[in-house]
Amino acid sequence: MTLRAHFVGVVTLVVTALTATLLFAAARPAVDLVGTSDLVSRPVVGTYLGALPGGRAPPLLSTLPYSINMVMLCFAKDNNGDGIFTAFSSWTSIGSIAADRANFLANTGTTRTYLISLGGAAAYGGIFRIKGVSVDKWISNAYDSTTAIISQFGAQGAEMQFEGGTGDSNFKAAMDGLLLKLKTNGFVGAIGPFYGGTSADYSHLNAANIDIVNMQMYATNCGDERCLATQTSQAIAQTPGGASKFVFGLCSAPGGASRRPSPMVGLTYLKNSLMAQGVAGMFSWDAEDDLTSNPPYCLEDVGGAILNKWAADADPSSCHLGA
Repeated sequence: MTLRAHFVGVVTLVVTALTATLLFAAARPAVDLVGTSDLVSRPVVGTYLGALPGGRAPPLLSTLPYSINMVMLCFAKDNNGDGIFTAFSSWTSIGSIAADRANFLANTGTTRTYLISLGGAAAYGGIFRIKGVSVDKWISNAYDSTTAIISQFGAQGAEMQFEGGTGDSNFKAAMDGLLLKLKTNGFVGAIGPFYGGTSADYSHLNAANIDIVNMQMYATNCGDERCLATQTSQAIAQTPGGASKFVFGLCSAPGGASRRPSPMVGLTYLKNSLMAQGVAGMFSWDAEDDLTSNPPYCLEDVGGAILNKWAADADPSSCHLGA
């Protein structure tokens, strides 16, 4: 073999190996933290959908505004405490996630992410417990059943949302184990603490396995920004990973003091103070009630305008709860 032929052969091998490496890397699921993963867009503007609040059916995915780039399907249940989760019946009526993601990408150039939310409030069976199996077996069952639901519906990950109770002594071990398995296998991993309720227990989880923290802030009874700033500072202190993973939760459901802050107070605080702290985004509970807001989906539309610095559209006073 001539020297020139040998050189060409070596270069060909190197290029071929490099190409194969790049193709393999591209084929692997993204497991980076939120902000660098192609599975999640930032800033997050999210909503929950599917729990039939007040008996109301969820809207079709195709009717959601483009301001929403993350949807939590609620709630998958572990009925027996063995880690075997089942999907909620209402999800079959919302349309195709794959079609919705394709349409969202075509119209916005960005990603809409879907997460399977596990647990929920006590009324939805959202009290965490392990019964009849070891922690390791619960983690294995939970991973297998959750990823089966993810695959069935075309979602990108899961959220831990055991709002009904987190007092089981195995809570941290089980959550850390499940989130680690999701993360290392390329799925988005999130948690949904209720500030003032379950948030203290969630604060002890391993931040390295968590992409975003959907912190429910709508029972602070705050009627002004000053009160909300104090409560939010404490909530961020309980957020694994801090402000960069903190997603500010507001409520679109009609109600009194139990649903304060109001949209105007929450959005004004987001605009004037919170956004500057580098938070990951905001979300609303819930899409069914967003339809009754005036105008519909104003929490997400105005919140998205604030977070994306579309100043002309960022008017917190334009968003009001429904009757």
